[in-house]
Amino acid sequence: MKKYNTESLKQLIDNAKTAFIAVPKASIDSIGSALAFSLALEKSGIKTTVFCPEKVDQNYSRLTGIETLLENYNVNDLTISLNYPLENIDQVSYNDNGGRLNLVVKTKNNSPKVEREQIIVNNQASMGDVNFLFGDEKDLGEKSNLVQKGNWVNISPFSENKDWVKTSIIDIDAPFSEIITFLLLSLNIDIQADVAKNLLIALRVATQSFSVNVSPETFEAGAICLRGAQSNQSPQTPPQSTNSDNSNTFSPSTSDNKPLSMI
Repeated sequence: MKKYNTESLKQLIDNAKTAFIAVPKASIDSIGSALAFSLALEKSGIKTTVFCPEKVDQNYSRLTGIETLLENYNVNDLTISLNYPLENIDQVSYNDNGGRLNLVVKTKNNSPKVEREQIIVNNQASMGDVNFLFGDEKDLGEKSNLVQKGNWVNISPFSENKDWVKTSIIDIDAPFSEIITFLLLSLNIDIQADVAKNLLIALRVATQSFSVNVSPETFEAGAICLRGAQSNQSPQTPPQSTNSDNSNTFSPSTSDNKPLSMI
C-alpha cells in the first residue's frame, strides 16, 4: 500500500476547524475526489468548502455532495457557523438595532446554551484554516491569487515546486481518486460509504474502468473503495508497507490521458 509522508499535513489538519478545497479544472476524477475528501473532513469535524470555477453538468449528478459545490467564490463574503445541534435551534433572525447587523439565534426550551467556542466565523478573504489545491492554480483564472493567502496544500499528479505551499502530496500520473484514497488511509481517516462511492466513481472514469493509466496500487485503491461503498462500515486498512521511503512521489506504470466524462 502507498503511504504518503503526512507529518506536516497532519499538523495542519489537527489545528483546523475549517478547510477550503479549490479544483481549477472540472473532471469526474477531480470533483469526485474533492467531494470525497470534503465529506471525510466533515466527518472529522472540519467544516469544508469545495470551489470549482467551471460549471459541471448532469454527468456529475451521481456524486454525493455535488449540490454543495461552489461555482463562485466571493472573497468578501462572511460565513458564521454554529457547531451546535440543529434540532436544538428554534429560530434564526436578524435586526439592525443600534445601526448594526445583529444575528439572533433562538434555541428551544431546555436546550443548552450556545458557547462562544461553538461559534465559527469564516471570512472568505482568509480562506480556511487549511486549504487544498487539486491541480494548477493558473487554471483558476482571476481567482489564482487565492493561493497567496493562508495555509495551502498542493495535491497533484504533477511534480512542480510551488513556493506558496506549506506541504505537497505529489503522486506522478496517478488519478486524484487514487491519491485521495491512500491519503485518507495515511491520515488514519475512515473511508466511509459515501466517501468510497465518490472515489470509486472517479477511479472508474479516470481509468476507463481500470483499462488505462493503472498500476497495482490503482487496483488496490479500487478494492478499498469497493469494500467501503458496499458497507456502512469503514473498509479495513491494508497492512502498511515496510518500505522506509517517505517520499511523496510515485510513478505508475502508464501515463495515458484520463477522460473527463462519466461512463
